[in-house]
Amino acid sequence: MLERAEIKKITDDWQSWFQASKNILVARSQKLSLPKNNALAITGVRRCGKTFAAVELAKNFQNVLYVNFEDPSFYQDNSVRNLDNIISVYTEYSGTAPGMVLFDEIQNIDGWERWARKAVDMKKWPLVITGSSSRLLGSEISTAISGRCIEKQLWPLSLGEYITFTGSHGGTSLSQDGYLAALRSYMRWGGFPQCVQSASEADKTELLRQYMNDLVYKDIINRHKIRTKRNLDQMTGYYLANISKLHSYSGLKKAFGISTETSSEYGGFLEEAFLFFEVKRFHPNQKVQSRDPKKIYVIDTGLRNANTPSGANDTGKLAENIVYVHLRRKGCGVRYFSENRETDFVVMQDGEPVDAIQVCYSDMQDAETYRREVEGLCECLEKTKLQTGLILTLNREETIRRGNKRIKFVPLYKWLLQ
Repeated sequence: MLERAEIKKITDDWQSWFQASKNILVARSQKLSLPKNNALAITGVRRCGKTFAAVELAKNFQNVLYVNFEDPSFYQDNSVRNLDNIISVYTEYSGTAPGMVLFDEIQNIDGWERWARKAVDMKKWPLVITGSSSRLLGSEISTAISGRCIEKQLWPLSLGEYITFTGSHGGTSLSQDGYLAALRSYMRWGGFPQCVQSASEADKTELLRQYMNDLVYKDIINRHKIRTKRNLDQMTGYYLANISKLHSYSGLKKAFGISTETSSEYGGFLEEAFLFFEVKRFHPNQKVQSRDPKKIYVIDTGLRNANTPSGANDTGKLAENIVYVHLRRKGCGVRYFSENRETDFVVMQDGEPVDAIQVCYSDMQDAETYRREVEGLCECLEKTKLQTGLILTLNREETIRRGNKRIKFVPLYKWLLQ
């Protein structure tokens, strides 16, 4: 357990940081609110803006106690007893109890779950926690704080937020060419806030490579005590190069000699860190969904482009990845459709299909491309019993009918900004 003098220095440092941060906020479109009689847990990938979202929520409270547990002081001593001592030291030296407690990256403290449960039950102050792991409120943790914590997941910037952060609209609406240029830049650099606001391409690239290194080492290798990282590096590189494509663990075994057990375990770690996501096939049989190959998407296209040799040239893959992340940002479930033909996304709500989406980032003047995309979507609409489907394009915009089905062509940038 840390000495009180050391805790005093830590809290002083982070209080200074918190006060300064309130003056540099750029508002996100996703507004957070404090749940009544519960803690708020903000989860999401490292560096996506969780901390600043929490600071924005806390800026209207008085006497906010903020500590980030990425502080090196906690690397050697991550005892849960430090949490009560932090509260005690703050109260002693400030002369008042906290008006809100904001604990950042709390998953680094062993046993924090039961401490949080007690803190909520005591109702002394509102509690906001953040974490870079999807297991922050996983099944075993949810049991410890059952009914006492509401989770809100934060994602990297949307296209609309990207335009706001970069100031590219100049306070007015953009022309179509302006929106397409913004989308190209967004596709290239992604939506991590600090990267978006970095001045040079070299700075952006360096930052995104550092993010990847931190994600792999801090959130996977160190957290799960992986001794050899070769297989993890192979999987990560393969996933980055093959976003939006089908994969199976047996395929990884053939390609790299990684056992299906290891690749399945590492795949879980990669998803737990919000780095990659697996999408199952749409099928009424759950066993078929679990058995069939999955499609892979990455949390951020900029992160992918900076860390793979193919870079930003795969515009079709990147566009499809952006659509996937946007659907997840909106809280949708996602499947892919594959029978005689294919459709990129079946959008799910409450276990039922509500929309079908193809992504074709072109003007679709090629007759074969047009036929493939339309026929694939029509088959999906028949199987899902939906009446209307969507094809997201570069700039084509129209509505057509195929039998009793309606197909809408919408430019991708317009759909992302809706």
